[in-house]
Amino acid sequence: MFWQSTSRFCTRHALRGAAAFLMLLQPGPGFAWEQPHGDPTNSGFAIVQTRQATSGSVSIPNIGSFAPGAGPVVAKDGTVYIGNEQGKLMAFRADGAPYWSRDIARGQSIVASPMIDSEGNVYVIGVRTVRDHTVTPSVTRRDSTLHKFTAGGGWLYQVPFPQQGNGGAATAAPNLWRHNGAEAIMIPISYANPLTGGFETRLLAFSTGGQVLADARVGVEVPTVTGGSDYPTWQVYLCLVPPFLGCLAPAGFSLGLGGPIAQPTPTAAVFTFAGGGTPFIMAADGFENIAGFTFDAGSATLTERFRVTEDNPKVHAFTSTPMVLPDGHTLVTVPGGLRFVGPNMNQVATVKDARSFGPPTRLANGKVVVVSGPDAVILTSDGKVERRIALGSSSVASAAASSNQFFVSTADALLSFDTSTLEQVGRFDWVGGGLNPPAIGPKGHVYAIASNILFVFPPPKKIAGDAKVGQPAGTGVVQIDPAPPTAQPSSQLYHPPLTAGGNRLFACEELDEDDCGKGDHRAISLAWCQKQGYAKVKGFDVDKRKVTAETLDGRFCSKKTCRVFDSIGCEM
Repeated sequence: MFWQSTSRFCTRHALRGAAAFLMLLQPGPGFAWEQPHGDPTNSGFAIVQTRQATSGSVSIPNIGSFAPGAGPVVAKDGTVYIGNEQGKLMAFRADGAPYWSRDIARGQSIVASPMIDSEGNVYVIGVRTVRDHTVTPSVTRRDSTLHKFTAGGGWLYQVPFPQQGNGGAATAAPNLWRHNGAEAIMIPISYANPLTGGFETRLLAFSTGGQVLADARVGVEVPTVTGGSDYPTWQVYLCLVPPFLGCLAPAGFSLGLGGPIAQPTPTAAVFTFAGGGTPFIMAADGFENIAGFTFDAGSATLTERFRVTEDNPKVHAFTSTPMVLPDGHTLVTVPGGLRFVGPNMNQVATVKDARSFGPPTRLANGKVVVVSGPDAVILTSDGKVERRIALGSSSVASAAASSNQFFVSTADALLSFDTSTLEQVGRFDWVGGGLNPPAIGPKGHVYAIASNILFVFPPPKKIAGDAKVGQPAGTGVVQIDPAPPTAQPSSQLYHPPLTAGGNRLFACEELDEDDCGKGDHRAISLAWCQKQGYAKVKGFDVDKRKVTAETLDGRFCSKKTCRVFDSIGCEM
């Protein structure tokens, strides 16, 4: 059931959803994959062009083992950060070259993605299980610690999480809250209650200096074992800390490596409506509750604004990390499928048979990809199933999406799909994938993990002077010959003209091709030639084709079949 303390943030903000989506697609200053799933909303979407992740990859082995769900984050300058279960935080250059590494406190493991703040500092959580012999009888205690590093590897602090009972395990990744120039770090943590055998999940707000500013209860659960479901209520919390004993994999998922697969605690999502206002923080407890909070930095308080309870009579499990759409609907998995919850309180029906462990992924065209075991389910923003794509093998990792493609890590391959056509356009075979989400860098590199190896796939090749880092590359061409001529020829035929992402050049001014004619073709072809350094258009040819079509400023045709240039001739 929904409840809220006030309705002021419902309808009027929901009406701004379309505007919010358009704003999110505008090239921002220095986009980077600084949060565990791309941005604070956990959208998994990067405003940058990519090419198919196939050939030319760099592999980085012998860097330890990685917990399920733990993926890389990428700074604005292209530096890649990732932490392993052996407690080492590692930094790499954009092309995979080693930069620096630091070991955190002895005995601690890193089991979630790091996070980067607006100044480029890196935060990572260390967890460990210890036997406390100072009490009789001795007890097992779980400890969690927040570590902060500079971009260059300087260790700024380590701050223990507050203790409660026998300690808590923070296996969710940190996420960043920003408002009016202030920043705070939002982290869910689950505390075991030795008296009841249950768990209490709380949302903690840390300052960037390491002080605990506020905390609020997300949910309390006393587990009971239930049958007949893939999601027993004790699943999440037997997976809290290494060695991840008793964890379950989703039905049908097998890496062929033996042993259990751990499910991480859901990471919080942070969302601000397009019209501004206080950001919402959505946190799920892994059981029956997901709650939305607001944070007041002045008074250092977390205030609950809404709560949704899953009322399945047999099993309670908000199992996935929440993801928030631009209209304010939060998407989160329950046993019955994918639910749409607040802060947008307009009801959307649960999407059955669309369950995931990671958050869904938002595409550039507004659609949503849910990696659901052996399938990818494509949804419209209002929850309608548009298509199911068989992946060939299973996955528990979220997809990562660029402006023109999305990438899915499965047990036996990294798959590349065209966002517009939803067709597979690339495949990179491997073993031991499907556990960790890919990430996308500001230059279009794609980073993915399989068998504890970090793979780096190169970005599109661009001509000099193309789009800046972090912006959609919409006016260059794919440079086939790595050795350009020393002198530009007096004329040149582009057959066909391609964007920097390898897409066909759209021949219309309006994305829906409204009133598209020769006037559009002449203006666009002239702009194309001038971008290439030519003064005039020698000729052009236009046809309708079922391809991804991109404009000069990085927008995409909204039709399945689009008018594109088959050729453009340019001359001095």
